[in-house]
Amino acid sequence: MQKKLIAIVVIAIVAVAAILVGWQLTQTPSPEARPIKIGLVACYEKAEGQDMDRAAKMAVQEINDAGGVWVEEWKTKVDIELVIVDTEDESVGKAVSPVTRAVLEDGVDLLIGGYTSSGTLANQVVAIDNRVPYIITGASSSLVTRRGPQANYGGLPEGDPLRIDDAEGMSYMFHYCTTTADYSKTVVDFFAETMKPLLDSTYGFDSSRNLRLAILYRDDAFGKGVKDDSKAIIASENLPIDVVVERSYPVTATNFQTDLTVVKDANPDAVYVVDFIAGTAEIIKQGQRDVGLNTVYIAVECCEDPQFYTLLGEYGEGQLLESKFAPYAGPPFYLSAVDTYVTDYQAEYSTLPGMMGADTYDAFYIAKAAIEAAGTVDKAAVRDAIESSSIDQMLIITETGKIEFSTGTNYHEIAPVTFIEQLVWNEAAGECRAAIVYPDSAPGIDPLKQADFALPEGYEPGSP
Repeated sequence: MQKKLIAIVVIAIVAVAAILVGWQLTQTPSPEARPIKIGLVACYEKAEGQDMDRAAKMAVQEINDAGGVWVEEWKTKVDIELVIVDTEDESVGKAVSPVTRAVLEDGVDLLIGGYTSSGTLANQVVAIDNRVPYIITGASSSLVTRRGPQANYGGLPEGDPLRIDDAEGMSYMFHYCTTTADYSKTVVDFFAETMKPLLDSTYGFDSSRNLRLAILYRDDAFGKGVKDDSKAIIASENLPIDVVVERSYPVTATNFQTDLTVVKDANPDAVYVVDFIAGTAEIIKQGQRDVGLNTVYIAVECCEDPQFYTLLGEYGEGQLLESKFAPYAGPPFYLSAVDTYVTDYQAEYSTLPGMMGADTYDAFYIAKAAIEAAGTVDKAAVRDAIESSSIDQMLIITETGKIEFSTGTNYHEIAPVTFIEQLVWNEAAGECRAAIVYPDSAPGIDPLKQADFALPEGYEPGSP
């Protein structure tokens, strides 16, 4: 009886699906039907931007090969047309004009991407003023969605040039990315819960001794955001961590020996390095090779990219990377979608994917779902549909297992799950591979942790 009931249900589902497909095929397409233009805002001079480009092209190809996007208003499915919005190195001076062209000349229906916080804070104003939905997949400064009235201007004082008074314009901004507070919380919690007890037991430190943390950061919105959020979280959670030195450097810096010497003199137990791929790799190498700062370095998730592993080489052994997407930590992976994505990406591009591309890939499917839910490419309707999104998580783990955007003071942000990986030299690969060492689990994923954290060989703790 049960088998018969299941068979009836399956037949009914198939029949309904066939009816829906047939109904769509019998609709008379509107003469207004056209490809949906989505602009990819990416820094093509950087490895991160190239990863975003590859991921975007994969998503667009998959969606178009599957028939495209159903637009109810047009009574037909249409393809996505990818519009390249090249912000070069994503500096403020180069980040605005490409977005302006995409919006005013190319007439994009939607924007996806953005990388640096400073570049995105500048170019998003074009989308705000012109009411273009923008799913921001980089720019970890929370200001990209909080700088308007909905989030009390992100705490910015009246008269601050970053404040946006245009509430309606801000409603078109969505942040599909971790913020500096999201991942800094994971980093400092790891230091307090995992690394400090290991130091205490290994070196016989008194439990009252706080972990000594150095923060070495680029002097921009990204770096300052991480520094400020880390200190705020340490204070609010009363964590057993002392920030013994906080040192900034110009965004154009390539030699960090002076900064690293200052950090070494502060005798830290760990160094939180806040930079992009090239800068972070150089800091970790110069710190060990040139300054003799043999400590634990932790990098930020934007460094989750093949170029980072290549640049680090053996200097990556034992070091840490905060991330939310771990292509170097499997297979098998923590989500089946990650297995499929990594396999397909490698087959297409002969390299492992990076984290920036993973965010971008998901965003194209968020856009597809929103347009289909709205039934139109009308920008206001699409904005409303993105705001009410509740689709299953894809490559990025979320606290609820759903992709949902908050409408509270953390305006139009998601609730991502981040974790800590430790890099281990792999002789066969000729570079490091990674294992997740914190936390033990994530919502719906138990275990998430793959290995125990171990102090790197030659590690030297800070002052007792």
